This record gives sequence, structure tokens and C-alpha cells, in this order.
Amino acid sequence: MTEINVREKYRELINDIDFDKLELLLKTPNIFQILGVARTEIRHSNFLAWLLNPNGSHGLGKLFLTKFLRGISTSDVATELDEFEIEELNFNNVEIRREWKNIDLLLIFDSLVICIENKIDSKDHSNQLTKYREIVNSNFKSKKKVFVYLTPIGELPTDKTEREYYAPYSYQEIIEQFDRILKIHGNSLNNGVNQYILDYLTTIKRELMKNDELNELADKIYKNHRELIDFVFEHKSDIASELYPVFVKKIENSGWVMGSKHKGFARFLTSELDNIIPKKGKGWPLKENFLFEIDYFWGKKKVVFKTVVSPGAPEIHDIFKKAMSNIEGAKKPRGNKWLVHFIHTWKFDVEDFIGADESEVMKVLDKEWGKVQEIVNKVETELLKYKTELQQHLE
Repeated sequence: MTEINVREKYRELINDIDFDKLELLLKTPNIFQILGVARTEIRHSNFLAWLLNPNGSHGLGKLFLTKFLRGISTSDVATELDEFEIEELNFNNVEIRREWKNIDLLLIFDSLVICIENKIDSKDHSNQLTKYREIVNSNFKSKKKVFVYLTPIGELPTDKTEREYYAPYSYQEIIEQFDRILKIHGNSLNNGVNQYILDYLTTIKRELMKNDELNELADKIYKNHRELIDFVFEHKSDIASELYPVFVKKIENSGWVMGSKHKGFARFLTSELDNIIPKKGKGWPLKENFLFEIDYFWGKKKVVFKTVVSPGAPEIHDIFKKAMSNIEGAKKPRGNKWLVHFIHTWKFDVEDFIGADESEVMKVLDKEWGKVQEIVNKVETELLKYKTELQQHLE
């Protein structure tokens, strides 16, 4: 599109009455939109933990928790939760844990444990449901156990072997429960709490279920102004680009030097290695034959840190193969061209950091940075032993 085309399409858009309606609705304050956490599983789990807590500051007591348990009890899978025994549970002594052993939500009663896996955009993977079930079974042997798979529309687990253990539950059911709760008890709730819950329901409808008034308007506007909207979307900045400066800051604060840049990757060397690593490789813009690499965008909701030897001249390649294989803990590379001897991963969902402060991202990096530094230090120590050989290949 030319600049003239863009301007023409833009005028058509801003003169569309539906655009005015959409703009007005978008400006309606919503705490979840303001905080930028509308689609983050961690934040949803945090808010649900608050709502499910009978001793929470929301003032609902056990009302929502009771309805939640009754909804689960209707599943054929939740055999250890009898609907008629729910009222007999000790609600005064319930404990709610978040991210305990990576489990999203754990509700612990005197005689019962409810394990909830919350999935918004992702699916279960890597036998995680089996792992969580085994953890709960081994840690709460004397209690009854119920496992819940919470998704927007009540999907079954991807892992078919776990479908006989995990009761599917949906955000749609949560919406229906709270619609009833607010109709009956809304006037008795604190104004702030009432607004938080309304905002939350709007967010679920809008972001997860896609059935809010805003969604209908957005769909109508998109159909009428598709060319301009597609153009804007294709040329906008993204979360990968927004996060890159944070990784750069962390790397440079460690005294290291940035290497070849690419969307979703932060590559670097130590200052000493930067002076001896040849730049005759293939695959990276600056042609480095070796780099430390952090994949924070393409790693499927995790950060992947690794050492990478790039394809290049056999004589240079052989130096790195020999040096890297001498380091304690080095793995045997799977390929022959791109060689990875060290790899370290940790949980990192970029969607959780949309609109987040730099400090929030840094906290996550800080937890694992010690391991990164450990690998970098021992790799640097070994490669410096080959300083003379490597410098022979510098231009």
C-alpha cells in the first residue's frame, strides 16, 4: 500500500460509526485490560485463587467455591467428590496453593484435595498432567483427590491417558455461576469487589470466549476495513522486539558482548571470547563461529539457553568440537553442522509479559541467571585454552 492509500483507508475507518462505538467501549476502564493481563494464565489463576478462597476479602465467603465444587462433582471423572458431601467439608480450614510444584491451583481440605490445571491458550504437554497427578497422590495419600482441567470451553486433555482422571471444566461455567451470584448478591458486595468481578467476567467473555459486544463490533469493523487493518498488523512491533532490550540489558550488565541479532533470540559472547572467536561461519549475520544463544520467543513458552557452534570451515569447526567436548557436563551434539553442547531451559511464556515492567522480566531471569553464568564461565575458560589456534583464523 502507498502512503496515499493508507491515508484514504484510515479516513474511511475513523468515519465509520462502528469504530466510534468500539473506541468508546475500549475506553471503559477495566482493571484487567489496564494491567495487561487479560490472557495470562498466571494472572487468571491468581484471581481465581482469590475468588475461591472462602476467607478472601471479596466477601463472598464459600459461595463461589461451593458452586465451583458442585460444578465439578457432576463430571463422571470426579468420582471422589460427592455433591451431597460438599456442605460437610471444613471450609474454615481450606488451604489454597499457587504454583506449588508447578501446579496452577491446589485446594486442600481436611479430607480432600482439588488439583486444577489452568489452560487458556496452551495445551497440556510433556506428560505434565501425569506428573501433577503423581505429585498429588504421593503427597496427600490419606486424602481424596480430584483433578480438574480448566479451559475456556471445557476441552478434554490432549493426553488421552489422563482423560479418565481429569474432569473438564470451562470458563463459560464460571461466567454462568458469577452471573447468578451477582444478580442475587451483587448489591451486598463492596463496590470495588463488585467492579473487579464485573471486569473479570467482561475479560473472560471478551478475551477467552470471544462473545462480548466488543468482539462483535471488532469483527464487523475488520470485515469492512480489512485491507488497512491487515497492513497495520503486519507492520506493528511485537512482544519479541519489546523484550529484546531487557535481555540485552541483562547480558550487558553481566559484562558480556552482544552478537548477531535476530527476532526472538539474544546472542552474546564474553568480552574475552569476542576478541578470539573467528567470524567465518555460516548462518548468522555477523558470521560468528560460536555464540551463546538465548531463545526467548520460539521456545514454546520457555527460555532456551544454549552454546552454539555454527557451520564453517572444517579446521575451525574441529577446534570448537575438540574444546567443547572437553568441558565437564557437555552433551554430545545431535547434528554435525550446528553443534549444541550445553542447553538449559526454564519456564517463560512471553504472553505473560505483555505490558509488563522491565523489573518483572528481570525477576524471572534472575532466578536462572546463576546457571547461565556457570555455563558461560566454564565454556570461556576452556575456549581460552585454544586462544592461539582460534586467533590464527581471525581476519
